[in-house]
Amino acid sequence: MINPAKDYSFDELIISTLARQLEDETRVFTGVASPVQMLATLLAQATHAPNLLYFTILGTINPKPHVTPFSTGDPHLFDNCENAITFPEIFDLANNGRMDVAFLGGVQIDQFGNLNMSIIGDDPEHPKVRLPGGAGGPLMIRSFRRIISWRPNHSQRSLVKQVPFITSPGWIPAAKGPRHGGPDVIVTDLCVFQFNRSTNRINLKSIHPGTELRQIKEQTGFPFAIPAKVVTTEPPSKKEIEVLATKVDPYDKRKSLLKATS
Repeated sequence: MINPAKDYSFDELIISTLARQLEDETRVFTGVASPVQMLATLLAQATHAPNLLYFTILGTINPKPHVTPFSTGDPHLFDNCENAITFPEIFDLANNGRMDVAFLGGVQIDQFGNLNMSIIGDDPEHPKVRLPGGAGGPLMIRSFRRIISWRPNHSQRSLVKQVPFITSPGWIPAAKGPRHGGPDVIVTDLCVFQFNRSTNRINLKSIHPGTELRQIKEQTGFPFAIPAKVVTTEPPSKKEIEVLATKVDPYDKRKSLLKATS
């Protein structure tokens, strides 16, 4: 890395880590309640991925908001946008294999990348908690080339061996039929996981600074592959911190956003 920062905050680490999962000249979508992912996408555009096409849940393409949005439904995402399409058109693009990355989360994620946004509890007829459901998630997880998930609370309650209800199917044989892609990366407050596309199993990619491997093992509800050499998640660069502070989020809204999801 060029000019890594020596002094940085947790929010700068997480947003820069999410931003680096995005490649230049790709089409990226953020959905409902994804403000951290939104800031990461804007950061990627402003740094290493200037030709990234960003599609918001509102249908705007490449917005350049005058005010840092606090919500993915903020009207400022219409500011200076290059174009706008309807939500169904985003699904049409995805079904035709023309969308690359979607940020898609779940209250629970298991070792195969299955996402649960439906119920908590073993009995679907009498759940302990009823969740909002998957909306477009079941289609997105199959039609986007890569699915990236942000999980702010790394625990055995959220990262489980097997979800009690599959809202959006990951890499499982039961998810029959054609698919353009699926789960690829999970970023948590402790580490980064990545799926091995040849085995469809989850691997540890990096550990955030200050976190121990023992802690990740104890707080993960499933086994995962560990590389021979465990690397530390790269810190944000000085440029990324500067762009975040001066262009993407000059009012430090990211700090309250990260606090709200932790």
